[in-house]
Amino acid sequence: MQSVRPGIRACGRAVRAAASRRGCRITVVVVLALLAGGCADHTALPAAGGGHATSSPSPTATPMTAAERDWVAAIAHLHNKIDKPFTAPTMTLTRAKMTQLETATGGCARKLRRLGLPSPRLQPVYAMAVKACQAYKKAARCFARAASVSGIDGGTVAGTPQARTQRRSLSCGFAAQGNASNRFGDAAAAAQSLEAQNP
Repeated sequence: MQSVRPGIRACGRAVRAAASRRGCRITVVVVLALLAGGCADHTALPAAGGGHATSSPSPTATPMTAAERDWVAAIAHLHNKIDKPFTAPTMTLTRAKMTQLETATGGCARKLRRLGLPSPRLQPVYAMAVKACQAYKKAARCFARAASVSGIDGGTVAGTPQARTQRRSLSCGFAAQGNASNRFGDAAAAAQSLEAQNP
């Protein structure tokens, strides 16, 4: 059985007593008066959305330091530099080109380390960039494998194991590079968002 607080029971008794004294002539006004006056000791719950809500003020944004801004810019620059060989309008996949793609994607982790560790508030961005570099590393391995079975002009003999290896490796390399680029783009966007929030 649901428990009823004493204030509510007293309020109910007052309403019933008024009803017995006045019979059926009790009006809504009398009932409301009893509820408002006779049950005034009952603590009412605040109405939803009423009153003045109290909330702790949001912390004041701390402006980014010059070092932080330099790091944010460096992250975006590194992303563009790694992906630059993939943005050419046309691409002839010679062995030298495959090696260039391997070098571009394989240098991500080393170049990220050269930027140094950022401030604590940029650490989540750094973690995102590390994962992107891991994906770039996978792309580099795939391009290296493709180059290893290719002729100088990038060709292989159709139907041979080398041709199958090259095809699978190039597919792996471009897929991994696309995944890595998306991850690094997210990291750069997150860094720029933090910069905008802390001007």
